Amino acid sequence: MTSKTLKSAIWLTMMASAVAIAAGGPPPGKGRKPPSEATNNLSVPAIMVAGVAGGYTNCGGSSWSDLIAPTGTPLSGYPIDPLASYFVQKVHKWQAQCITGQSGGAVSAYAAWGDNLGGDAKLRAGSPIRVELVLTDASGALGQGYTVVKLEPNKLDRESAYGTLATDGAATAVDMTPVVHDGGTGLLITGPDGFEEGADPLKPEINATGKIVYGYQLIAPAPGQYVITFTMPNVTIAGCDVGTCDATSASLQITVGGGGGGGKPPGAGGGE
Repeated sequence: MTSKTLKSAIWLTMMASAVAIAAGGPPPGKGRKPPSEATNNLSVPAIMVAGVAGGYTNCGGSSWSDLIAPTGTPLSGYPIDPLASYFVQKVHKWQAQCITGQSGGAVSAYAAWGDNLGGDAKLRAGSPIRVELVLTDASGALGQGYTVVKLEPNKLDRESAYGTLATDGAATAVDMTPVVHDGGTGLLITGPDGFEEGADPLKPEINATGKIVYGYQLIAPAPGQYVITFTMPNVTIAGCDVGTCDATSASLQITVGGGGGGGKPPGAGGGE
């Protein structure tokens, strides 16, 4: 191939790539990545108390909202099962059932901390520490939603695509224990040398598996003991997996180390 021909081939390849990017990327199933501004779908049914998370305005009644099935053509080729098809977060749209719960403590919930806080993860000063709490309904009620799984097992959680299995072009709804959203949830973190930060109220997130969680990124300025306290004034906390809790709050003490990292709190078990 002559130098002129080679340059022409390179130019044509670059132009084809530019056109694909301008058109929104490769076609579905061929490595397409969703836009970063897209949000996760609510996949786990939710009881909304003292406000609605995620802008789901159809959760305004005392009975479960309609289940909204995924729309669009499912995608395939993911490492979890290259031959299977999935509806994918941030590409397709769907919604689990949701309902409005009565405030004033009428809804009871269990509190579960993130694995990194109640497990064996090393927590280090100066490095981001993910602070997360999940509330699940304690009444035994069930709602319908969709099971969402990690589609790229070898990638970091934050980098992987997530989706729900499509069988014959449709997703299967399942009964699930609902998560609970308290619109008045607050967070306070205290630590060495008078350290104090948090948020009140704390805006909830819908994570990659479609669950409403309360998340925060802590960067501890120094090694030592830190106490994380979530307050939920509109629900009743029936119990927590680690740490301590009363009717309206859940607290956990963590150990943050220096260069070598810190360990789990005494008596800590597994998290959510």
